[in-house]
Amino acid sequence: MTMHSAFAHPVDDAQQTFRAVLSAMAEPLLPRALPVLPPALPGLKASAAALLYTLADQDARVWLPALPDDTIASLRFYTGMRVAELPEEADFIVITTGMPLPDLMSLKAGSAEYPDRSATLLIEVDGFGADQVEGSGPGFAAPRRFGAAGLPKDFWREWQRNHARFPLGVDAMLIADTHIAGLPRSARIREG
Repeated sequence: MTMHSAFAHPVDDAQQTFRAVLSAMAEPLLPRALPVLPPALPGLKASAAALLYTLADQDARVWLPALPDDTIASLRFYTGMRVAELPEEADFIVITTGMPLPDLMSLKAGSAEYPDRSATLLIEVDGFGADQVEGSGPGFAAPRRFGAAGLPKDFWREWQRNHARFPLGVDAMLIADTHIAGLPRSARIREG
């Protein structure tokens, strides 16, 4: 089994990436460049690996799709994360390009007392571009047009169902090759 490299400067690189994640969630659907990328892991975009190296730790349960054993071993080694058997048990759910979306209503949505104890989807996409939806709500100075190629089928319709549960629900981070776009559950989405 091969152990793959992570960030060249683990603390500094993770801090820079975390700031990019916070900025992306504060201004939803506004793509942000990741400041640094680790080497790619087999089966994952380097940008998705960067988010896992930054967000996952020994307290996090992560659901992963079928990935090579050395990819999972490397992620566990560098993050200490625990692998969840089912998406419903996970704090982070990784959706690689082309995968179907799990049932958002079955994922951890938080509670009235602790809405922050919900899942976050890390969704790989092919890129950002052609406008598909208009987003509004907290973090939007004005409605913002947005599009992402390669999203799972019916993603926007399912997201509207997720938003209807606010303040409960899941959050998402859309991940292209070098950029990310935040999608908090508070974002109102209108298709077309």
